[in-house]
Amino acid sequence: MGGKAKIESLTNTWYGYAVFSAVCLLLQRGIGVFNIIWGALGLMVSWFFIFMWGRALRNKSSLARMILIGASGLLTLGGGRNVTKASWAFVHAWELGLIITAAYSAVGSWMMAKSFRTLTDSSVKSYFG
Repeated sequence: MGGKAKIESLTNTWYGYAVFSAVCLLLQRGIGVFNIIWGALGLMVSWFFIFMWGRALRNKSSLARMILIGASGLLTLGGGRNVTKASWAFVHAWELGLIITAAYSAVGSWMMAKSFRTLTDSSVKSYFG
């Protein structure tokens, strides 16, 4: 798989993650009219930003790639910290919400790690020239 195909695959994965996040937040806040409206607006904004970053990467923007490499590296570590923190809190409090928080943080951290791996891949580096 070439660099451009890997970038497109990563972008598509982020679209799916945005839907997953919107559903998780809707379930966490409760299903109500205003929560559904705000959730849909948030999903549209997320999709817009994913589209813009994905387009910048497909257009070989080295600045966008460097910003995303730095952000994904730092947020991977932050997500791991959040997973550990929520898991440790669950051991002490035994609340289901903490498991959900830990799982959501784990998926987010996995997405950041996947982004970091993809953006530092040799075929993606060669795509940027």
